[in-house]
Amino acid sequence: MVTNLRILRVKRGLTIRKLAKELEIHECWLNRMELGQSYIPPHLRQKIADFFGVQVSEICDEATGWPILVDMEMPKLVRKA
Repeated sequence: MVTNLRILRVKRGLTIRKLAKELEIHECWLNRMELGQSYIPPHLRQKIADFFGVQVSEICDEATGWPILVDMEMPKLVRKA
């Protein structure tokens, strides 16, 4: 599982360090939000949404702040004979 927040960051070509600096938060905290291990606090929800030009509902549940998870299929490894 991956979060929409991580997808948005990667599509922009940003590192966690660069985005954390832009948002003025600690990169460990951003990493936990991206992994879905921490909710996004109310004071950051709109700031992050504005940064990426999306609605808050695209990055997290508006009521709880928990990041939106996306089920991405992992590529299958092909064994060579």
